[in-house]
Amino acid sequence: MQQKPVQHYQYDSEILTITRENEAYFAEHFRPELLPEKMHWLNYHSMADREQITHLCDRLGIDKLTVEDMFKGTKRPRLEEYPGYIFFSIVSALPESKENFTLKEDRISFIMGENYLISFQERSSDHFPDVRERLEMRKGKLRFKGPDYLLFRMLEAIIDNYMEVVDEISDKIEDMEKLIVRYVKSDTLRQIEWQKRKLMELRKIVQPMRELVTQLERVENQLFIPENNHYYDDLKDSCLSVID
Repeated sequence: MQQKPVQHYQYDSEILTITRENEAYFAEHFRPELLPEKMHWLNYHSMADREQITHLCDRLGIDKLTVEDMFKGTKRPRLEEYPGYIFFSIVSALPESKENFTLKEDRISFIMGENYLISFQERSSDHFPDVRERLEMRKGKLRFKGPDYLLFRMLEAIIDNYMEVVDEISDKIEDMEKLIVRYVKSDTLRQIEWQKRKLMELRKIVQPMRELVTQLERVENQLFIPENNHYYDDLKDSCLSVID
């Protein structure tokens, strides 16, 4: 059976409801304003159905410029504030077991409103298993807090993935360098160069993420509770660790 490309997590401190459906269903039925006492996380695993995503955004009062930015594909994260919501896109990276000469990247866009957070992934990749586990198992503070804390947890997961990629590439380079000690092989040198290029590409992704987190930490917007600002300061430190 084909997996539904969109998931809706609707929750409060006591009750969690998970709905998995297609884009057309949520374009008509996602209405967080009807349950303002609940938190809503809507996660897309594809942006192929532009028509239905645009219809959803129109219903929610999302500006047409936001929709254009979502599909335009810039790599530079930039926080945009609109009446009732904020928007930005980032580039993620995931570790992978098979050998590849390029980073496994994914562009993710976020729209955050008063009681909802929508994440749009360009392709099907599981960036947020820890977030799902916290919601489903009622672990930590997530079920008791609003969208700014959910956003923090999701960005934390993405930055953790950056660090996993760094560790994976570093381990590969270390293994290859051990081989060179015994005998020089041009193919091994090429592979080391490919891995180092991946690290350089990752740095280009993480530096803008750090700038974005700094903006989130300092933003004066009613969607962000001041007592949660220190969480974003922690994310900034994590980005510096990846860059180092």
